[in-house]
Amino acid sequence: MRILRFSATLLTILAVISPVLTAGGFENSGIGTKARGMAGAFRAVADDWTAAYYNPAGYAYIYDNQLGGSLGMVHLRDELTPDYRYGGEYETGIFNDRINYNNHQVLSNPSGGFLARLPIWGETVVGLSGFQPFDYNNTWELYELPAAYNDSLSLPGNQYSNNLDVTAIQLTFGREFIEDKLALGLGLQLLRADLLYSDIVFRNNPYPAPLNDRPYDRITEWAQMDGYGFGFGLNFGMLLNLSEKFSVGLTASVPFDITVDGTAKLEFYMPRNETLAFSTDSSVISNPGTAENLFVAGAKIVDTADFETELNLPPQFGLGLSFAIIEDLTVAFDASYTLWSQYEGMAFTYTEHRGLTGAADTNSLANSFFTTDLTSPADWDNTMSVALGLSYNLKDRFTFMVGGGYDQSPSEESAEFVPQLVDPGDKTTIAGGFIAHIDRWDLGISTSYTSAPDLTVTDLVDTDNDGQFDSFPGLYKAETYETVLSINYRF
Repeated sequence: MRILRFSATLLTILAVISPVLTAGGFENSGIGTKARGMAGAFRAVADDWTAAYYNPAGYAYIYDNQLGGSLGMVHLRDELTPDYRYGGEYETGIFNDRINYNNHQVLSNPSGGFLARLPIWGETVVGLSGFQPFDYNNTWELYELPAAYNDSLSLPGNQYSNNLDVTAIQLTFGREFIEDKLALGLGLQLLRADLLYSDIVFRNNPYPAPLNDRPYDRITEWAQMDGYGFGFGLNFGMLLNLSEKFSVGLTASVPFDITVDGTAKLEFYMPRNETLAFSTDSSVISNPGTAENLFVAGAKIVDTADFETELNLPPQFGLGLSFAIIEDLTVAFDASYTLWSQYEGMAFTYTEHRGLTGAADTNSLANSFFTTDLTSPADWDNTMSVALGLSYNLKDRFTFMVGGGYDQSPSEESAEFVPQLVDPGDKTTIAGGFIAHIDRWDLGISTSYTSAPDLTVTDLVDTDNDGQFDSFPGLYKAETYETVLSINYRF
């Protein structure tokens, strides 16, 4: 009965505060089988090497050395039924009114680390680990050139994609300051961001009629940016044991902005207007080699350039509680607050263009069109997440975990909702798993399922008034399946 009452109390708290708590974005769902099996409620538990990620102070209470790794396998099952029409009625070539699925693939998320108790400043636990605090990967094929626009060209399959990985190499220190009562931890992070991003942009035709008569009023541009950058981050933690059974964990993670640069490939799929391009008169429009002819002859113009963008990563603050109901049964509760308002999307600045030739290079109007910077703005909200987990040790041979979590999207109210990051709303997660303890080895597996509500995006918006649409209207659906395998050696 005590177990039921305590669990019911925490679940009631969770139910009461959930409607006003948010989280999500492109943050990683977590690492390690024990933490993931408890749906991430691990800040006040933090009793294996993955404490480097959840609460570095947990290292101080780990009394054996550890070497471990985990592999998360994630499947994003997203759906999009577009309603992408100019003025609400003019077709664009987007696959409107039919269900489209993201490219299905099982994504891998490896992590690993070790820790050792060293005679530094009395006795300090030091560890080195690698993991991804931020990770997202999604690709869509949603478009084909309308036959009336150009029936001779086709676009690549990765039309809308976002492969963003932020990897942290973290040096962690954990130390007791009041024996068996208070421990502090610090993680020093070297961050590397890898970005492969592609987008289709419908650009305003810079020429007047008749060159910009429908369906030639907007030019199709496919852009792909491939780059990386380095930065730093800090991960703070505190673990306070109020009694032998009750612990409180506090954390703060502060990643600094990362400048990502690399190479951009810009492809322009130009209109094919045979009446203007191949007329028998000698007008400038039908004269090959002129800038005007580029906008009616139906060619693909390819440019390459260097690009740069600023990746604004959000700080996060967390609170964890854990209570040992009986010797082998622990219940844990977590809440975190993430400053997603720091993320402002991505603005791609291009330099050193080196693919344009002829009039595309020499004509000022055409050159300005082909070298225009692209933006993907975002106006996100700060968010929180909550999780409740249980762990049970069975005769020191098995540990069983179960948990549930609630998250909200920082972007569901954003006008700039796009397929490159599908996070449509209040997500709920259920999770479970077990760990087998064999001598000094811990072998674990956990699995989780995350469900999100449907989201209908209704409007085409141009937030920054640059002539480029910053939203993608349609009906979005999303769910996620994840399995985590882990191995740990204690010595």
